[in-house]
Amino acid sequence: MMDLEMVDRIFRVIPDIVFCVKDADRVYRAANPAFAHRLGLVSEEQVIGRRAEELFPQELAAVYQRQDKEVLRRGREFTDRLELITNRDGSLGWYLASKFLLKDEVGVVTGLVSISRDLDTPSVGDLKMAGLRRVVDWVHDHMDEEITVQSLAKIAGMKAGHLERRVKRVFKMSVGQFVRKVRIELAAQLLRDTELGIAEIALRCGYSEQSSLTRQFKSAVGCPPGEFRKRLGVR
Repeated sequence: MMDLEMVDRIFRVIPDIVFCVKDADRVYRAANPAFAHRLGLVSEEQVIGRRAEELFPQELAAVYQRQDKEVLRRGREFTDRLELITNRDGSLGWYLASKFLLKDEVGVVTGLVSISRDLDTPSVGDLKMAGLRRVVDWVHDHMDEEITVQSLAKIAGMKAGHLERRVKRVFKMSVGQFVRKVRIELAAQLLRDTELGIAEIALRCGYSEQSSLTRQFKSAVGCPPGEFRKRLGVR
């Protein structure tokens, strides 16, 4: 079992990392101040001893509950999963989430560790400095096309490996994750602001089939596009 006191000391001083530990019953046993801040709580002490369904909106709690069961019961850990959630003020926020199993000395599952990192949007100056402005603009302007690392590297005038490293440094995600993020953001915007059918939205966002959009949207947002639209009250 990890030294929770030491881990708590480490993550307490990292404001952009949300950290928590849950036991095998999904009860929070440790959390850092950033976790409490995301929930709008005064202190992380208000988290301890509770479950996700007591702290998060119903739809988010259901997503976290499913994830926890996958990790705890099936051992399906995941790293840097791109997630889009609705913040307490109603805005949309992107995060990279990871969950890992905790086991005792004899291999019995005792809980899990969850780490989530906010993804801030780089400034125009940052993009220019990194030579990525053309790449970002091109992705946004060609959402309905197939986009590959090789094609973006050509636009950027650099090798694919160099582009991957630069995007990772600036956006904290891979090129593939960045493109997926832009596609899902556009889909969410169209679901919210238009009456377009989901099949048409899929095509506009670069998905050849509606099922592909549904699969990636559900993975990132926690629900399929149709349900997302209903939650927003869009007919």
